[in-house]
Amino acid sequence: MNNISHAYIFLGAEDETTKEALKLAQIANCKNSQMSPCGFCNSCRKIQNDVHPDVVHVYPEGASIKIEQVRQLILDLAEKPVEGNKKLYILHQAHTMTPQAQNALLKTLEEPLTESIIVLLSSNLKQLIPTVISRCQIRDFSQEVKPLISINTRQSIANLLLHIVHSKKISELGALVTQLSETDEKAEEILEFIISLYRDVLVAKTNSSVAFINGDLESIIYKFAAQLTLNAILLSIEVASEQLKATKSRGNQNLIWYNLLMGLEEVV
Repeated sequence: MNNISHAYIFLGAEDETTKEALKLAQIANCKNSQMSPCGFCNSCRKIQNDVHPDVVHVYPEGASIKIEQVRQLILDLAEKPVEGNKKLYILHQAHTMTPQAQNALLKTLEEPLTESIIVLLSSNLKQLIPTVISRCQIRDFSQEVKPLISINTRQSIANLLLHIVHSKKISELGALVTQLSETDEKAEEILEFIISLYRDVLVAKTNSSVAFINGDLESIIYKFAAQLTLNAILLSIEVASEQLKATKSRGNQNLIWYNLLMGLEEVV
């Protein structure tokens, strides 16, 4: 992480993303620049012990991070670092930010200050608004997901979904539903793959340095990214997630595929 950005989204469990955010703070403020983070300079030790004045934690008040908290953060951003090179603001459970709070933060993300870094910690990207996501670098520290189904099947499904993006013809849905129904894989595994595929499209769309889960489908992923807006990608993830819930409730499989394809068609 040699070139430090002004804003990040760290995805994953709270403990892991907090650890990575503190490591970023150490990298930005380490006194031994040739070996940062060294872990033993005064700055690194203060950050590790959570007593560094330039590392600010923001937690939800009750169920959410509220607009008043973000406004206070914005006022604080105008102040220069007390001891270090950079001030680092860590927003825990950032997906709990109210829409008003996210919109208030947006202007700061669009016009960043060179002496500050904002890190949003989240386990749920869907609850962050697309404009906030698009202005942050995404780092995924969640457990690596391994593809469960073969490359040929995944490629066939990806091409089927890409066809929906290009054609947008409701008359073709019946044939596509049949194609999915005849796939020799469990519906749950197919939907988990589809979610991972759109997750990779989101990574491509936001120019994140995070590795693709489906790296063997890279060319298709970039075709999706070129065709879909950021909001459409997020909505596609939501559509697939809803149908995954339906499979776990033992819903009618043909209806699940129909609802999936209809939903994906509507968000394009």
